[in-house]
Amino acid sequence: MDEFFNSKEFKEKLARYEEACQQGLSVFLDADDMADIAEYYHLQHRDEEAVEVCDKAIAMFPHSLRPLVFRARIELILHKDSDKAESYLEQIDDTDDLDYYYLYAEILLVRGKYKDAETYLEDAYDHLEDEDDRADFVLDVALLMCDYYRMDEAQQWLSLSDEPDQADYQEAKGRIALYRGHYEESEKIFNELLDKDPYSSPYWNTLAASQFLRNDIHDSIESSEYSIAINPNDDEALLNKANGLFTLGNYQEALKYYERYTDVGNHALGIAFQAVVLMALKQYPKARKMLESSINEMDPSDENLIEVTRQLCLCLSSMKETEEAQQWADSMFLLKDVAPWQIHVFKGYLYMLASNLSGAQVCFNKAVMTAPSLTKAVISICMALHDCQQYGYAYSMHNFILQTTDEEVHIGFAYLADDCLHLNAIDDYKKYLRIACRLNPDEVGYVFADQIPDNIRPEDYWKIVCNE
Repeated sequence: MDEFFNSKEFKEKLARYEEACQQGLSVFLDADDMADIAEYYHLQHRDEEAVEVCDKAIAMFPHSLRPLVFRARIELILHKDSDKAESYLEQIDDTDDLDYYYLYAEILLVRGKYKDAETYLEDAYDHLEDEDDRADFVLDVALLMCDYYRMDEAQQWLSLSDEPDQADYQEAKGRIALYRGHYEESEKIFNELLDKDPYSSPYWNTLAASQFLRNDIHDSIESSEYSIAINPNDDEALLNKANGLFTLGNYQEALKYYERYTDVGNHALGIAFQAVVLMALKQYPKARKMLESSINEMDPSDENLIEVTRQLCLCLSSMKETEEAQQWADSMFLLKDVAPWQIHVFKGYLYMLASNLSGAQVCFNKAVMTAPSLTKAVISICMALHDCQQYGYAYSMHNFILQTTDEEVHIGFAYLADDCLHLNAIDDYKKYLRIACRLNPDEVGYVFADQIPDNIRPEDYWKIVCNE
């Protein structure tokens, strides 16, 4: 927890507020105090109570900045409801406060209006006269851009700061490094930040994420445990630890932490994570029910809906329910952010799993005919063939398309390398593995997850294979 929330002053105010609520009495706190309490509840994942105290503050202190900003951000964070957030923004009187600028920009970011957000923030920055405000502004905006994975913009704002020793500067720098795959740099930064602030759950969580991506699973779990010790209800820490345990094959323990994540984090997503563990344990009927429940609970615009639907299709395929798996795959055509040709490839993959080669061929042909890139479509089909252990067909098609395309290719080389390994084409295996490690180490980590030793980065795996 933040040092402020552990202070005697805050605890006394919190006790006064909760005692007044229990007795049905009026609360004598100012708007900022009530906003502090709302933030405290939010950090503890007690969001209903956070909204309640915030609404009370807004009723008692209309147009007050902090309660309105917090209430708007709750709508953005929990519900992605930018219209509701804007309705709170419009009630704020102090439109020259930095928090007003950040909230306005965040609403634009949630709406996907990235250029508008950038222009608005640049104009706001140009009109700031106080040097301290300008210094705070560039670091706050850099972190805001990190929250929305706009790392190029984050780096641009960070470059305007002349305070590299500030914790916010280092945090933004570390998060940018993590996103760009510079894991060792990111870990160095967050270890240094933790030396100064060892009770920061966000620092431990980011360190755990970097370690996980670097295939340092045991250390990732340990970092997550530090975060959980600080805040047992930290959903990010619980999810990080669950993911680490699942990666190690410790499914029963992973299931316990996914259950805890479900209670305090994204409930629908948590149910889906539990179902994936049950699939690994071959408990398909139970997993199916949980995946269907997760889908029914999700908003149609939820970015996780595509993957959860995919998992349900795979679960049904494992249960030999091929027709129903295909029906659910067809439902993906109604979702945004997924190209129809990719769905055709997936449907072909499902048919391959059911040994329906003619059905698979029809779907793969549709993918090739509808994809904007023949190369990407063929490589995706080769990856599907690989997963169905059709290594010879995958190798032949993959080699052919690489020899005939002029497109720059960054995917599929790890799959092609594994095809070569299974076909005992060792020289080609080493050649394509080296390329894969350079171009797409994340793919290497996935394909060769069972073979890469602990503490070896996927991008370095070729050195072990090639004895270099």
